[in-house]
Amino acid sequence: MSGSWKTRAALAVAVTLGLSAGFARAADPAPYTPAPTLTDEIKVTDVKLIAGYEKSHPRLLFTNDDIPALKKKAESQPDLWKEVLSSAKRLGNAAPDGPTISEGTKYWRIESVESAALAYLVTGDKTHADRAAKWMVAHCQQPIWGTKFNANHDLQASWYLYHISIGYDALHDVLSDADRKTIVEGLTSHAKAIYKNLAPDRKDPFTYDQNHLYIPTVALATASLALAGDVPEASDWLKRSYAIMQRCRYVMGNDGWYYEGTGYCFYALHWHERYADVMGRATGQNLNDLPALRETWRFPLAILLPATPGAFDIGDSDYWKDGKRSNFTTNNHAMLWGIASADKSSESQAVGDLLQKRSPEKDYPAAAFLWFDPSVKATPLEKIEPYHYFADEDYVTWRSGWGPDDTSYLFRCGPPEGHAAAVKADVMKDWRMNTGHVHADIGSFWMYAKNTYLASGTGYTAEKWTRDQNTILIDGIGQADDGAYHNARNYPYEKLDACKIDHVKLTADYAFASGTYGSAYPEAKVGNVSLRRTVVMTKGWMLVIDDMASEKEHKLTWICHSDDEFKKDGDAFISQHEKASLAIVPIDDKNMEDKPEPSMVMAGNAPGAGKLAQHGFQLTRTMTTAAKTQRLVHLLVPLGKDEKVPTVVVHETAAPGLSINIVGADKMIQTVTIDGDWLAPKSAEPVGEPVKISEARF
Repeated sequence: MSGSWKTRAALAVAVTLGLSAGFARAADPAPYTPAPTLTDEIKVTDVKLIAGYEKSHPRLLFTNDDIPALKKKAESQPDLWKEVLSSAKRLGNAAPDGPTISEGTKYWRIESVESAALAYLVTGDKTHADRAAKWMVAHCQQPIWGTKFNANHDLQASWYLYHISIGYDALHDVLSDADRKTIVEGLTSHAKAIYKNLAPDRKDPFTYDQNHLYIPTVALATASLALAGDVPEASDWLKRSYAIMQRCRYVMGNDGWYYEGTGYCFYALHWHERYADVMGRATGQNLNDLPALRETWRFPLAILLPATPGAFDIGDSDYWKDGKRSNFTTNNHAMLWGIASADKSSESQAVGDLLQKRSPEKDYPAAAFLWFDPSVKATPLEKIEPYHYFADEDYVTWRSGWGPDDTSYLFRCGPPEGHAAAVKADVMKDWRMNTGHVHADIGSFWMYAKNTYLASGTGYTAEKWTRDQNTILIDGIGQADDGAYHNARNYPYEKLDACKIDHVKLTADYAFASGTYGSAYPEAKVGNVSLRRTVVMTKGWMLVIDDMASEKEHKLTWICHSDDEFKKDGDAFISQHEKASLAIVPIDDKNMEDKPEPSMVMAGNAPGAGKLAQHGFQLTRTMTTAAKTQRLVHLLVPLGKDEKVPTVVVHETAAPGLSINIVGADKMIQTVTIDGDWLAPKSAEPVGEPVKISEARF
């Protein structure tokens, strides 16, 4: 892209605002214009704190003036307050020993310092303050935080630095001079280590999108605010951390989808809300007023399941154990209450309430207590549409309703960090996208129905293989840098950006989504292949239509994963689960080699050699004869224990249109007709309805 960096930045801002259309408001801050590099960014960064900010403590999350209201809140919200006291009591009468602190094996327990500080201010019980002081002093006496991974620079150090800064600020006026001196020296030493590691000229690339960069930066920003006015270097820490977070916030997705997936959304994204909270209070800005935060309530609604295992395992989000899928529970979901309070968002409040009801916050209760704002009334869930199209990331989610027996789907057909990222990356010359937690799953689908996870993922992997996803192989070849931990790193992003959903129709009765993603497969290996997947989702079934066109002949492999073994049943394949079954009915594609087999993945949670492990089962269907054009059609049907596989009668499967009858054992016939215009790539949205479904009994 030609032109000055300011011109390119203006275009990137336009892209961002365009994808956020409908959410802008009069109070929105002026659009942020990123500089080409962090060095350039720091030159134009000027952080202005509110008048008198440095003169008193506490100030990070509340002030002395807020304490009477916090005491009343403790009385009015006994369930939330109970967890704060429980966390405070975990400190006990003695701090951990030096090696335990340095290793950081249980680094998240440092939150109890924040809870204890809050407990003292609300109850006046000096025991809480004394215990918190012992922990802070013990930690600050250790020169190394986190010996297991990037000592003093990464996650363990960040958790320590953040929560001890909060505790120090809250208890500043009651700490002894000796304890205060030790804590200040420890915070200063560790803040310097992170500050140095975040130098603009460092050798490591700046992965502004990734939690291993923005979490340490938030911790540094918090320490700088806690020590402002007392430690001269704090102003430099603040300027650098502010500049980095400007860039981290800028590259976040625009539609509320969190690109790292289910697990990392709840592990990491709350740090953006923590930053918006502390920095917003310090500067007077509403830093929650960002599309990625305003709309993030949509992500949990898209991935949450009515029951076990709790959520779709998108990206690196399920370790499995002894060949069994883990159950998923949320934490850090109170960030939605923080956003709700700042933006007066009834939707964020509703989803925060939903998550709290499902899994009450026990690991980070101080944040939950402080962020919850009872004055924000939640939107009733039944008033929120149970379907949504994430236009930047190109995910479609559709549910038949919000009840426990409803059917839920996801379909993905977009680039790993969204379409706006392509323009943003052109502006920010020092941003290297980090997609290590994103899987090679473009074109994939997921299904939950009849209280069962039916079409599923394969969990956290050290090697990201397309074969581990519910998508397509071309001549056995997968997407991008197939098999690499960073599957998309060495692959042209413009090729991935060309993958897109171009036709969408969402209704209460069905969802229709059609997207193209042939460019995700290396042209050097497969040539120029047009590959389109169309899905139709209803409460009773999902129809998957795959169309290929190429100058060369190819064999496609169609893949579906489930947690139980696939077995042949007539023309269908059935994965029998405890409560229900997934039936896959191939439609008019007889010349296929079928392989029901275990799903063997290279499991692991870091780059490098993975460990071969079984994560469920898979059905692969491979064309026996290569062709230049091919249409594959599959009907996926959830079956109750006593339900039979429906019979499918084909009327028309040749491109562009499709028409079938689905004949159930209850003598109900559904005639399904797909409009051919909606199955073909066009620049404009077709007119009319893409799907017609009629029912009759025979």
